Amino acid sequence: MKEDQIDKTIKLDTNVIIEKRVDGRVVPVENSQNLTDDQLNSILLQMNISEERINDMLRSQKEFLVSQGGISVDVETSNLKRYFQTSDGKKHLVTDFNKEKIEELKQTEMKKLNLESDKSNNVTPFAMGSDGSGSFNGYSSLMYMGKSPNAAEFTYAYEDNWSFNQSVSQKFTDKIAHAWQSHTTSVGHSGAYSWYVINSWGNKTLEFSTGGTVSGRIGSFTQPTGVFSESKGYMADIVRIPVTNVNTTGKWSTKYTHPWTLITPSINIGVLSLTISTFVGDLWEWENSFIIKAY
Repeated sequence: MKEDQIDKTIKLDTNVIIEKRVDGRVVPVENSQNLTDDQLNSILLQMNISEERINDMLRSQKEFLVSQGGISVDVETSNLKRYFQTSDGKKHLVTDFNKEKIEELKQTEMKKLNLESDKSNNVTPFAMGSDGSGSFNGYSSLMYMGKSPNAAEFTYAYEDNWSFNQSVSQKFTDKIAHAWQSHTTSVGHSGAYSWYVINSWGNKTLEFSTGGTVSGRIGSFTQPTGVFSESKGYMADIVRIPVTNVNTTGKWSTKYTHPWTLITPSINIGVLSLTISTFVGDLWEWENSFIIKAY
């Protein structure tokens, strides 16, 4: 295929030389785990990934993307919503107009939990951009990696990222999940979580599950005990889509759950859908779309 032809050889330093294809994709780099941070960052810049995004990445995330190669392309994220779920099973949409009401619900729920557990925990009231338990940020990104060996499918990386800019009060099992369309097939995945304490980052690999389906993936981890200043993570799937879907819209949906108790919600994966069981805590969700084509 013409687009797979090598167009450039770039010497990044005395030890690292990378190749780029005619369409701008970086050729996968072997042994990425042996590269320095500066070398990884330089390669990611060549993959059209912004410096701001690179600075937010985990070390393992950088290694994974460099080992896969490709080029970063635009993805449209929409319908970003945040909910607070209460013990009566209700899901409350959080907006700029009802934050005070939601704050009252949060304080009521915390009082109930304190009585049930005979403890005295608290939840920080809302501040600008805060969720009352560390300010959450979630977003998605998309990589194009070319076509499959038989040229019958496009290959992409669906990547979901999240972070809290301060320690969280509720340290139970959080989950990230995404679901895609019926024509989409996963051929690989990666994901990890990291937290910052006293000038160093702790790291964990996510625990993965598909719930017995081929339409998505769930990643879970237990929040570390103790106080940390910030935390972040990612989950990515390498997916293939038949080229017969060219110029149509590719989509995947994402949800993140942050429970306030030991009761961890179950997540049922359907085609482009994620159904969350009842739990007490925070839920964020968003949708992602792009045009299926060679980039």
